[in-house]
Amino acid sequence: MRVMRVERTVALGIVVACGIVGGCGGGPPAPTATAVIQMTVNPATLTPAVCPPSHCGPLEGQLEVTATLTIRETAGVAGAVNRVGMVLRRQSDNASVAQTEQSPVGRLAGRGSIAVPIAMHYDRSAGEANMKVVLTIEARDDNGHTINSTMEVQVLSGL
Repeated sequence: MRVMRVERTVALGIVVACGIVGGCGGGPPAPTATAVIQMTVNPATLTPAVCPPSHCGPLEGQLEVTATLTIRETAGVAGAVNRVGMVLRRQSDNASVAQTEQSPVGRLAGRGSIAVPIAMHYDRSAGEANMKVVLTIEARDDNGHTINSTMEVQVLSGL
């Protein structure tokens, strides 16, 4: 009978020790989730148009491309989109024709999306019929992770 008491005391001691230390056999804490960002642009292929005075002022010979960038979070982790960078490049030599950025952009709910209007104007003489806009976003999720994402959108001109 005395042996059973000793076993019970040892078992109770192990349970108490595991409770104090935070669990027996456990490893390091699980990593926190990271936001997953997807980007889409509408329209999917951009077509330059003559830049109206309301956008380009008195500048002549300017063309512009406009679209809506939709940024989606798919892992359920909210965060902030801090910057959207835009670079218009010629396909023939990858030369930068124009660039701009928007910052800050706004909050992004977990599994939510935000729509960001984008517009770039450039001198007609610097462009060519086949170009691309390189979009880069910088975001930080609510768990402290930095997310960078880039996509390219084709620009085809008949002008």
